[in-house]
Amino acid sequence: MAAGTLMLSSCNKAEKKTAPEASVSEKVAENSSDNLKIEFTGTEQFTIKNPKLKVSLYGISEGLQDTPATLIAEKEFEGKAIPFTIELPLPADAQSKINPKPMKGAKYYIATEWDSDGNGKANEKGDIFIDHDKAFPNVKLNSDTQKIYVKILK
Repeated sequence: MAAGTLMLSSCNKAEKKTAPEASVSEKVAENSSDNLKIEFTGTEQFTIKNPKLKVSLYGISEGLQDTPATLIAEKEFEGKAIPFTIELPLPADAQSKINPKPMKGAKYYIATEWDSDGNGKANEKGDIFIDHDKAFPNVKLNSDTQKIYVKILK
């Protein structure tokens, strides 16, 4: 009986040693997606006079129709030539920021504000803008680089 108790206590000790290792790897996995990697790409010939653009991440409760999206994160970047890649910092609790609170999960998308032609007016004729005809700018909050297609507004 003493041998059985000794074996059980050694098993418990082994489990305790591996548990912290697992939690360390989980933390590394969480930290690997602290940034949303986005590649802006397109097929047109782009001339960029003003490289400064603002990228915004929005979230919405999946399945809800007529509710406005919630701004999750926003940052300014410089895009000097297409294609280019950015890393948008993400809050750790992105889904908890969505209002109304998601019941069936959340969907995310990005938006841009860019006066790429330098005329003082963003997102108007002549500016580089997200190509919604090619693909809606939905994104997943993971460590994969995600493509967003852009075009010149006509």
